[in-house]
Amino acid sequence: MDAEELLRRYADGERDFSGISLVDANLANMNLSGIALSGADLRGANLRETNLSGANLAQANLSTANLSRANLSNACLEEADLSDADLLEVDLEGANLARANLWGADLSDVQLIDANCTSANFSITFLVDANIEGANFQGAQIDTAIFQMQRILFTDIINRYAAGERNFSGLIVESPNCSRERRSWDLGQLKGLDLSGIILRNSSILELGPYMNGVILRGADLTRVDFDQSNFEGADLSNAILRETRFFQSVFAHANLSGADLTGAGFSEGSFWCADFSRAKFNKARIGSFSFICNNLTEATFKKARLHSVYFEKAKLTRTDFREADFGVKDSVFGGDFRDCYFEETLMPDGSVRNNS
Repeated sequence: MDAEELLRRYADGERDFSGISLVDANLANMNLSGIALSGADLRGANLRETNLSGANLAQANLSTANLSRANLSNACLEEADLSDADLLEVDLEGANLARANLWGADLSDVQLIDANCTSANFSITFLVDANIEGANFQGAQIDTAIFQMQRILFTDIINRYAAGERNFSGLIVESPNCSRERRSWDLGQLKGLDLSGIILRNSSILELGPYMNGVILRGADLTRVDFDQSNFEGADLSNAILRETRFFQSVFAHANLSGADLTGAGFSEGSFWCADFSRAKFNKARIGSFSFICNNLTEATFKKARLHSVYFEKAKLTRTDFREADFGVKDSVFGGDFRDCYFEETLMPDGSVRNNS
């Protein structure tokens, strides 16, 4: 069953769709109040601003789904998997979240009034400005949840990292020249600094942006970090998690992002020069006014990505997967968007395979 069939049958009065699979389905801005989706596979689904009030989503898999601003009031989410889901400004008033897994989810500005959260997993969950009045958290794992952003000097992070600490989620990270230490930094200050595996989810590091060139962040968790106007020239971000991160006018010349997970990330007004994106995931990424120049995109995937006003020049596109990508202008993908690129078993948006002739 696809999304269109579900909506048609729902409009005809059917309500029980338990156990269906709608991975990555687009059901945004729909009225699905009272629907039964218990045990359904809705991983990565777009349910933004959808009315799911009173819905039965018990044991449903909503991992990485977009539920921002959805209405889930009085819904049953018992034992549902909401890990890494976007629940920004969701209405969960009176909802049943007993034993639900919300690991790493973004619940900022959420309404949890009178919600049943008993024995739920809120580890590394972002709950800044959440309304939890009357909610029951008995037995819940909530000790690592983030309820407010705290300011910390980057030098303190370096010292604590050296001592073995890795989780620095939900912090506003400041550079010394903007703080009490009052000393200036030079470009390249952090070159070679190894912060592999650090966790900075939902953190703000804007003040450090110009100094990130050459830093080593292999395998780091940088989910939803704002990297606008950052300089990552020569940085090592291989296998890093950069889901839903923002890159506006950011520099990635000669950077290593092989195996990086950039699912749902936003890129605008910039260029990637001579960077390694082999095996990188750009699935559902939003890329606009951007260029990929001399990049290695071997086995990179762009499933359901939006690439508007984007072009690739002298890029290596061996087994690159563009299936289901949206290039805005229907036919330009076969023309001006690719300039002097190397094609080898490249999967195009229409499913065709392209090779250099």
